[in-house]
Amino acid sequence: MQQHNTPLVSIIIPVYQVQEYIARCLESCINQSLREIEILIVDDCGSDDSIEIAKNYAMSDSRIRILHNPRNLGTFGARLEGIKYAKGEYITFLDSDDYLEQTACEKAYNAACSTKNNIAESTMAALDSMPDIVFFGMRFGNRTYKRVSPPIITKNLRDSGILCEVFAHYATPPWHICAKLYKASHIKRVREIIIAHMGEDSHITMSEDVLKSFYICAMAQSSVGIRDKLYVYCDSKSSITRKTDTHTRGKKIADKQRVIKELQELDCIPEVARNACFKRAQQQTINILRSTMELERRYDTYISERGGA
Repeated sequence: MQQHNTPLVSIIIPVYQVQEYIARCLESCINQSLREIEILIVDDCGSDDSIEIAKNYAMSDSRIRILHNPRNLGTFGARLEGIKYAKGEYITFLDSDDYLEQTACEKAYNAACSTKNNIAESTMAALDSMPDIVFFGMRFGNRTYKRVSPPIITKNLRDSGILCEVFAHYATPPWHICAKLYKASHIKRVREIIIAHMGEDSHITMSEDVLKSFYICAMAQSSVGIRDKLYVYCDSKSSITRKTDTHTRGKKIADKQRVIKELQELDCIPEVARNACFKRAQQQTINILRSTMELERRYDTYISERGGA
């Protein structure tokens, strides 16, 4: 394959307290069949050996870059930092306790290229004609982890159809930030709008996918999808989404309340609110988040009545 000065794909990996899993994650990146990638590790100020492990990998693979946050920013802020420094034509996000199938970047990037319509690869018009989002599938790595994989959007979509399909079409929306490839120019523009509205210190961990994905889909002009399940989601004790202690449940509820507040304030952001599906998607998303908050509270009450977790 022809060598490119600009990576075709940037893989952004926020890293915090994942020393048990980071090697598996990085092995899946460095062994991608698409070689023209960069692996951007965002050090979110953990206290374990995760970054030391990452540094060892970086010594033997020049495609790995490590960004050091000045303080813990949470998943939302860490991903925004990664976007800021990414050099690829496209960007994908990978949680550090998950991993990618070996052909993930190649298949997703090829799907993006399928829209070039025979425009010369070297022209800016070729990249402009490529989709803002490439959807692909997710599977669960732990066979004992019983969960239905989220729906995969494979149809070609444009403009408001993207937001409508992701946020207003399913009872369980595929709004996860991972298992998607994003055109860098699109997501960098989205980042600018988010920063202008929320600032650079928005510490959100739970349901941050929902908020960032809402911006991305609302502002996107085109998308394509493939059915291949290329992202592997793993059950790990490091993730806040898997924890059920009282403190963590309180954090989950607080984060969801913050996300709901931010979603309500999107009315004031023209780049998002002018989407024809905006109101419908906004209301459905808020309703789903409120329902999940109520489930967290009921679980907390149930544990308390039984005498603690």
